[in-house]
Amino acid sequence: MIEHTTTFTLTSAILAAMTVGFLVRTRRLAVNSRRYGYAVVGACAAMCVAYLLMAAELLTVTTTGREESIARFLGYSIAWGTVCYVLGAVSGADRRYTLAAFGAILISLWATVASWILGGRAGTLVSLVIAAGVIALTGVLYGPLAPGGKRTGSERLLLYTRLKKLTVLAFVGLLVTGLLSEQNLAFTDAFVGQTLATYLDIVWLAGFGGLVLESTAALGDTAPTAAMNSPPTDDIVPDSDGDADVPETVHAAD
Repeated sequence: MIEHTTTFTLTSAILAAMTVGFLVRTRRLAVNSRRYGYAVVGACAAMCVAYLLMAAELLTVTTTGREESIARFLGYSIAWGTVCYVLGAVSGADRRYTLAAFGAILISLWATVASWILGGRAGTLVSLVIAAGVIALTGVLYGPLAPGGKRTGSERLLLYTRLKKLTVLAFVGLLVTGLLSEQNLAFTDAFVGQTLATYLDIVWLAGFGGLVLESTAALGDTAPTAAMNSPPTDDIVPDSDGDADVPETVHAAD
């Protein structure tokens, strides 16, 4: 059987290659759209570092039956934060709904860690908190965070819909994997649980990056453009009559 450290190291290498690829693709985006590409790069890089820490067996806590690194969940907190940032930007909804979605994700993530540590009936009760977080996240994504026709175009709506479905499927899949783990319901052993979680991480990060970076029209519609379209002001000087402002080059020509 493959050692966990080997699996984590290989996964980190794969995520590092994905990070570089996403960075190269981001540099090809329009300047005002690159912030969303960098969000993808940040998510992938965060999980790459998390897997390195897991391979080094750092940041471990004692759970029911074994030692587990919480580095994965620190990486998740950053990576899913970037997903919420992109979702909120594409949606154009009030920022509080983006924060609500991120809060629901954090509750479910760290409640999973708590269920591993506590175990028994306490762990089962905490599982209810995990379920509540998932329900809250789904409600926000399909409710107040969802873009309205008046504030978003068709390309943005399409990107949001795809990201929303990816988020729900991936997040629920990861949490179900955690609930079925040997620390919780014990339906899977350590190897199967880690393999499933690792596979899901690669798939959802690749999906997130692919959807965002290929949706150039939606990103262009989402990105702020006012600052780029405004005229420069550093070469403007008052007219000699004090009636209007004209560029210095015009005075020079006169």
